[in-house]
Amino acid sequence: MQNKITSLDFHTLYDGVQFRRLQTPRLFVTMKLFFVEILFACLLAASLGQSVVKPIGRVHMKRSHCVNNNYYKGPNCENIDKQLTEIKQEIRALRSGDNNDNSSCQICSSPWQLVYHHDANGNAVAGWKYALISAVLSGSRVRVRVGDSYCAEADNVHVYAGHVFAQLLWHVSKNGWNRFQRDAYWWWTMVSTDGIMQMTRYNVGSNTHRGTNSKKTSITWYVQVSSLPATPSYSHKADGSRTQGNLNDLERSVKEGKEIRCVSAKSYSFPIQNVAINSQLKFISGQNVDHISSSLVNNSIQFQSNAYWWFTMVTSDGLRDMSRWTVGIHQSRGHSKDKVAIEWFTDGCWEEVFSHDANGRELSGSRKLLTSAVLSGHRVRFQIPTWRYYTAEADNLSIRNGHVTAQALKHVSKKSLAEFQNDAYWYWLMVSTTGSVRATRYNVGEHKHRSNSLNKVEVKWFIDTRPWKKVLANDKSGNVLSGNQSILVQAVKAGADVRCVQGDEITGYAYKAQNLAVSPDGKHVSAQALSHVSMTAAPNPNEVMIQPNAYWWFTIVATTGFRDVSRWSVGAHVSRGHTNDKVGHEWFVNY
Repeated sequence: MQNKITSLDFHTLYDGVQFRRLQTPRLFVTMKLFFVEILFACLLAASLGQSVVKPIGRVHMKRSHCVNNNYYKGPNCENIDKQLTEIKQEIRALRSGDNNDNSSCQICSSPWQLVYHHDANGNAVAGWKYALISAVLSGSRVRVRVGDSYCAEADNVHVYAGHVFAQLLWHVSKNGWNRFQRDAYWWWTMVSTDGIMQMTRYNVGSNTHRGTNSKKTSITWYVQVSSLPATPSYSHKADGSRTQGNLNDLERSVKEGKEIRCVSAKSYSFPIQNVAINSQLKFISGQNVDHISSSLVNNSIQFQSNAYWWFTMVTSDGLRDMSRWTVGIHQSRGHSKDKVAIEWFTDGCWEEVFSHDANGRELSGSRKLLTSAVLSGHRVRFQIPTWRYYTAEADNLSIRNGHVTAQALKHVSKKSLAEFQNDAYWYWLMVSTTGSVRATRYNVGEHKHRSNSLNKVEVKWFIDTRPWKKVLANDKSGNVLSGNQSILVQAVKAGADVRCVQGDEITGYAYKAQNLAVSPDGKHVSAQALSHVSMTAAPNPNEVMIQPNAYWWFTIVATTGFRDVSRWSVGAHVSRGHTNDKVGHEWFVNY
């Protein structure tokens, strides 16, 4: 008989009675991970060519004898005694605040780092699994390469029983490496460090399950750190009492547009997809909506049957609100609350570049600088100060006549900053540098339009300060205009984050490649992008807006110039057309 814990029980595993049952082994794991985190910071710093000595915004550079091909080789290290001596010296230096400005570099320039590679049976090939675990529990972003030709970023990550389990949710079924299937379905995967890759499939826009299966495969794990050593800006127990950091520092980070990531109950890492501040009651509130229900079977985390979306809203006083909705239909599977211990990590690699009033008039910075950053591949976040400093990252960015419009889709309707509405709907924003903010509302799991609204507000705009390098530009026939296709192929295989850009400051478009595939001949790359709801021209020619009777606009673009487009009604399994054309693209990588 399977040892199975339901999804609800699994997510609350470390609370109440079940926590007390696991308290003794968890104490052991916590102690073990404490030492692992110290080693990870030092070893990762060494592999980056850096020291853990970190003055504000800078890190000390030092080469290590344990460096080889950008990852730590464990027992192959030639000089363990010397390395341990260096670690002790660096920890003492860290405590004393010592630093060396002559050999410092910005942590924001640190690359995606290969920390662990295992074969199909979960046996280590390179790196160290506990370095990966420590990175996950330190709020690091995680990217996964499956085999040798497919790469995507993890949407959420669990650590359980000495293994890492990551959900990869942004993939729609393909017919080959660069085309969609006609009858499209979501292809969700759970990858783990035991070598098992589970795949479950649901129709786009309906509750029709298309099958679940598993296979064993080689997986390579990459992480990107925000600071060394990795410490939370703020952390608290389940009752809301502070354990580390200062809430004022976290609030300042939110106001400065920083990206926030959370780790709950020392086991689950996830990004905050929209964040706001309750200044009266003094707490921070954040949502995450990219999670499919899972269960525990024989010490392995798996997607559960009859799956549902598990939306969460967490606050800095320990409250967690959970709203569950059956995949593909507007059917609630429960709305509940609990309390959970959370560590809040901030990524300081963001900078304000432009702010304007409700009419688009410049208050600070430069709209041209923002436009240039978009066309240079940078990620973008926006903030609306009068909406309790509501801040989110753009899913895609459109440019019209030098103005930018951000489409932000990762938001479910709220009753307050601590609670979802019972009858939940998607709350999608179109935020423009003209000062216009349009909101469109559709029921979760149903093609029911609830309403539209338009506000004129002050907006602040932030860009990430990590380096984005244009490695390739191709025209619509696939001819190389600049760069090199092989460099892009190698970047994808090295776990790089990739962004795609079309057009210019008159008519432009930029977005994240949500999953990447290398062609069978190894010469080309295709990028799938799914976080886009259909848009049309707004009355103001400098803006775009979500069109009536909206549909999902899924695309696959390839370095051959080929683009495949699949359209599906929001909330219904109704095809709105499957076409292809030829387009030119610029490819930017952060690696």
